[in-house]
Amino acid sequence: MEAIHLGERRVAKPKEEASATRKRGDGRRQLLIYMLPDVIKELKRAALDEDRPAYELAEEAILEWLKRRKRNK
Repeated sequence: MEAIHLGERRVAKPKEEASATRKRGDGRRQLLIYMLPDVIKELKRAALDEDRPAYELAEEAILEWLKRRKRNK
């Protein structure tokens, strides 16, 4: 990783783009969120029960919430 010098400090230069190995073909981007451990556990169990990735269940729930929110405005 390249470094930038700011006075006495050395700061890592951010990458312009994610590496090719980290890019997804479906256009999704990563988002870090914090959830309670019990919620994470239940989400993972539900994903196993549904035979789907947890991110799909979370995305579906978030999209539904956004639709309801929009209707209620």
